[in-house]
Amino acid sequence: MKNNVFKIVKYMILIIFVTLTISCQNKENQKREAHLKSVIENCLGKKLTIPDSLRIYAPFYNYIADSVQLSNARFKIYSHINASCPTCVRDILLWNNIIPSFEKFEVPVILICESDDNFELFKYIIESGEINNFSYPFFLDVKCDFFTQNKFMKESPQFETVLTNRDNTILLLGNPIRSKEMKNIYLNEIQKRMKEQ
Repeated sequence: MKNNVFKIVKYMILIIFVTLTISCQNKENQKREAHLKSVIENCLGKKLTIPDSLRIYAPFYNYIADSVQLSNARFKIYSHINASCPTCVRDILLWNNIIPSFEKFEVPVILICESDDNFELFKYIIESGEINNFSYPFFLDVKCDFFTQNKFMKESPQFETVLTNRDNTILLLGNPIRSKEMKNIYLNEIQKRMKEQ
């Protein structure tokens, strides 16, 4: 009898613990979601900061646009790439897959690459032929200013990619290579704004 009471108490404590843990996690998730929503609301309509310290790296020859055309494009997609991370660098292949969808609307993809190894890994992957084509020149953030000056990008990996207008005002946050839905949101937003102009 004593053992049964002990077991019941033990299970009740376990149930209470699990319930409290789930409740705390739900509250943390709700706080996190509210925070991210706040970040999005605060970023939309604000200017993306483009540092003067960026250097152009153009290892290929078949570019759709040069740096002047990129800066004057009606809409632009900017994305931060950690060039010291092999998986992140290989995301360029995913960008290559969706560029034609944006090319139809003359929306360039501008990859801002940051590195803690002086871009050695990045250049090795490019020069070894793992990535043998990209439609636009890369921009090397040699002073790591882009990520630092656009602090909202640190809040979530999804915020490391934005759609802007010609003046670099942020219209959308989210990464279209990670989600077909996000890619469609980008395309719909671009088409909607083109009709309005």
